[in-house]
Amino acid sequence: MPRITQLTTPGKIEIKERDSLSAKPGEAIIEVQHAGICGTDFALFHGDYPVPLPHVCGHEFTGQVKEVGEGVNKKWIGKTVTAEINNTCIAYGKKPFCASCQKGVPSHCLTRTVTGIINHQGAFADEVRVAAGTLHEIPSNVDPLIATLTEPLAAALQTFEMSPIEKNQTLVVMGPGRLGILIIFAASLKGIKTIAVSRSEEKRNRAMKFGAQRAFSPDNATEEIRKTTEGLGADMVVDTTGNPDGITQALKLVRPRGTIACKTTCGLPATGIDMTQLVVDEIRLQGSRCGPFEPALEIIRTHQDKLKSLITSTRPLEETQAALESASKENKIVLTIN
Repeated sequence: MPRITQLTTPGKIEIKERDSLSAKPGEAIIEVQHAGICGTDFALFHGDYPVPLPHVCGHEFTGQVKEVGEGVNKKWIGKTVTAEINNTCIAYGKKPFCASCQKGVPSHCLTRTVTGIINHQGAFADEVRVAAGTLHEIPSNVDPLIATLTEPLAAALQTFEMSPIEKNQTLVVMGPGRLGILIIFAASLKGIKTIAVSRSEEKRNRAMKFGAQRAFSPDNATEEIRKTTEGLGADMVVDTTGNPDGITQALKLVRPRGTIACKTTCGLPATGIDMTQLVVDEIRLQGSRCGPFEPALEIIRTHQDKLKSLITSTRPLEETQAALESASKENKIVLTIN
C-alpha cells in the first residue's frame, strides 16, 4: 500500500500506509519520485506555521502521472512532471471562476488549496493528488532530481516580477540559503549586481560562486553597503533569512524610496518594525511567493550541472523525520521516494 509521512504533532513524523488515491474530475494522481525540503516545510514541522494535524508536507516535487480524472487529457498519463502548488478553480477547470481568478490572479484564488501547506496533503508520500491544471512536463533531458528546484526557482523569478530592478541598481540578498541562493543566481542571469549578507562564511562563499559580487556578515553589512552606494543604501533588499525580524536588518540596508522584497514564510510575526522610517523614507514593502514554472524549467535545463550542487543530500522516505530535523544544517535535502 502507498505510504505517507504524517506530521502528527510539531516535531513528530509518522509513516503510515493508506489506500491508493483515485483521481476525481479535474485531478491527476502523481507517483512521487523526489520531494525537496524547504523553509516552509521546516516551519510546518516545528509548529511555527500552524496547520490542522495530521498533515502531509511537501510541495517541491517531481514524479510520474499515474492516473487522471474526468475532463483531463489522458496524454498526461506516464509523463514525468512537476506541479505548481496552488490548486485553483482555473486549475481544476471549475466554473464559474472566483473573483480573484477572473481578475487574472489565480495564485490568490478564493477557493484554492496549497499542496503540502493549506488544506491539501503534500508530496512526502508515495502518491500526491493535484489539480491537473498545475502540471508541467519535465523535459526528457532534465534530471527529475534537479527539477525539484523548479518551484523555489520560480519563486525566485517572481521576486523580480513583483519588484523589477535595473542592471545599474544595487541588490542585496539577506540569507543566501535554499531560496536566497536561487534569487542570487536568477539575478546574475539578468546581469544584476548582487551583494549577499549572511553570518555563515560557507553561505557567503557559495553566494559568490552563484553570482554575488560581494558578500558581508550582518555585523558590517550596513557600513559596507553604505560605502558601496555612496552612503545611500541598496535599491532593493530581499529578505530570505527565514527570520521574522529579518525585515529590521533590511530597513538598515535599503535606501529611501527603495524596495524590501519579503520572501520569508516562517509563520511567525515580525516585531519591532520601524514604521516611522518606513513612512518617512517612503520604503516599499513587497511580498511575493509563487512564480512562473516554464522559465524556471528552462533555466534548470540549461544550468542543471551547476544547480545540482545545491542539493546537498538525498534521503529515503523512511528518513523524513531525520531529514526535517537536520534541514537547518544543510542547503537542500531531497527525499528520493520512488
